[in-house]
Formats: sequence, structure tokens, C-alpha cells
Amino acid sequence: MKKILGNLLAACMCGFLVNVPATGFTQAVWPEQGVPEHQELRAKVKAEGPKLLFSDSPEMVYETGILYRDTLQGEGRLFFHHVNGTSKLKKLAIIVKNNGMRPVNFTVTRSGIDGPSHDYQAVGKKSQEYYFEEQKSKNSTLGFGKTLELLGGEGMLLPTDQLLTGTIDFFSDRPVEVTVLMCDPKTDIELFSALAKQLPIDEHPLRGTFVKADLNYKLQHSIDTEAGVGYALLLADSQTGEYLRGTDATTGLPAENYGNYGVIYNIDYKLKGDKPYELWLNPWGGMFAGVGVLEQGGQRKIINIPESPAFGRLGEEGFCIARLEPNSEGRFTWSPPGASNLPIRLFWLPSDYEAAYLPD
Repeated sequence: MKKILGNLLAACMCGFLVNVPATGFTQAVWPEQGVPEHQELRAKVKAEGPKLLFSDSPEMVYETGILYRDTLQGEGRLFFHHVNGTSKLKKLAIIVKNNGMRPVNFTVTRSGIDGPSHDYQAVGKKSQEYYFEEQKSKNSTLGFGKTLELLGGEGMLLPTDQLLTGTIDFFSDRPVEVTVLMCDPKTDIELFSALAKQLPIDEHPLRGTFVKADLNYKLQHSIDTEAGVGYALLLADSQTGEYLRGTDATTGLPAENYGNYGVIYNIDYKLKGDKPYELWLNPWGGMFAGVGVLEQGGQRKIINIPESPAFGRLGEEGFCIARLEPNSEGRFTWSPPGASNLPIRLFWLPSDYEAAYLPD
């Protein structure tokens, strides 16, 4: 029941628009032998980091208008996920505006954007790959009433039934108004932003502003490799109470981030013992396509999860992320991908664990 409840909630948002690629793939699978025997891990969780502006409702946009808007100062992150549900070409734009009298120093510190495309899972995965790449900050100064558009300067064209999604981290030394909108291709986006109506949420109330959008996990105990057993940590599950709660700035109503899309998870672990282990990911909630970052031994590596387009049709598949050295410590970073399902489980398994494999 716990798994079912988590799946229902998470699948109701970005995962609601899953478009599974038709290509085949091969991944490790556990059903015949059962999910690996394991001990449940506990962790201390510290929430910190930027304020998250989450724009995903309406997800299928059937008319032009404002999709989400809020004003903030300091460290921020925008996660957006929208499909053109109209029969004509439209434009998606993200406008930052200084409504104050004094100049604003605005910096995009990190971003990952992909689309438009009909392959929703591929777009969600690729946007994360761009986001986690090494990149340089982009600085701008906005005078009174001045604006900055974050999708190439003029917005991005979005064909019918195609998705555009992304994550943008930024810093502003004074308050700025951030607006996500959809309009006709030749529309003056500044004028439209000032006059357009706010679109209501759809049947999935999945937008809002949330504080402290980084969740830092520190395992309460080291992983004892000498015991030779498996360990697992459940993440992004509706029953653990970790989904961020905030406010829909457009209505003032309470909001909950079902799935924690746009949230960055950092999991710090430590191994003790002389036996090597492996780190695995299990898409317990269903089809999954994302990216993770593994830091160990002074090295940082971006890993596609999985290497093929997507996996998790059974909810029991596993993907081996990396081999971990004995008596080592590291950090695994990931974020729930748009169009993927949740929750997931991380497994730490002995390196001699033998998994069956499932051909397409």
C-alpha cells in the first residue's frame, strides 16, 4: 500500500505525461529472485538552499496566459514543465523584472533546459544532464522597470503537444518578479506579461513557491561491508513526509510539491570494511529516466540513469550506478526528473551480487 500511494501521488504531476520510447533496452531485473535482501537505512535530513518556484499547472496549456508568477530576493531556483496543448504554435517565455527603483544584480548560476519534444522522458533526462554539467555564471544588471528573458532572450517556440522543461538556479541581490507565460509567437512578451490573465490550475494543483529546496541526507551509520548484506534508502516517497510544502503565490493557497520536482537531493555515505560494494538505483514507482552525480575520491562523474532511454516498467528493475571502493566515502546527487515516476530506492550491494537481466 505504501508503494501504491507513493506512485499515485507522484504520477499525478510531471510523471502524468509519460511518453515511453519504443526502442528496446536491457537492464538488470530482480523479480524472479526477488528484490535483494536488505536493511533499511536511516538518515539525518537537513533542508537548506534556494527558494523554489515550481511551474507545472496547468501542465497541458490550452490557452495563452500567465502560468506562474512570484517575487523573490536572494537564492532562487525555477523548475518549469509545460506542454503546448493548443492546435497552434505557441511561445513559452520566462521574464525576470525589476519593479524597484534601485538597480538589481541578477545572476543565473546554473541551468538545464531541453525541448521542445514529443519524447517527454528524454527531455526530462537531457535537461538534467545539462543542469549538472560544469558551467559558468551569467550576470546581468536590471534598472527600474527593466526585464530579462531567460529562454534565449525572446522565449522559445513550442509546437503542439510538445514539452519544454528545465531547471534554472539564480541569485538576485534585490527583489525581482519572475513570470512564466505562454503566448502567441509574435506577441510582445513584456506587454503580454503586464496585461495577460493568470491561468487557473488544472486537475493537478502542482505549482507553488517552496523554501529550502536542497535536501541533504547523511546516513546515521556507516555501511558495514564486512556484513555482506544489502542496504537500501527510500527517497521521494509520499509517505515519508519529505514533500515540500509552500504557497501558490498566484492564489495564496497552500501548495505541496508532489514528487519534489526541482528539489536537489544530496546523499552522503561512508563505507567501512575491506570489501567493495556497488551503488544501485531502483525505480520503484515505475518508468524512470534521469541523471545522477557521484563524487568520490576527489572525482565528480555525471551518470545517465539508465544509459538507455528509460527503465522501470515493472518497478523492480535496478541500475548499477558505480562500484565503490572499500573504506571510502562519497556523495550521490540527483533530482526527480520531469516525466518520471517516483519513489526510488538506492541500494548499496556487495560487488559480487549477481542480478538477472531482462532483455526487451
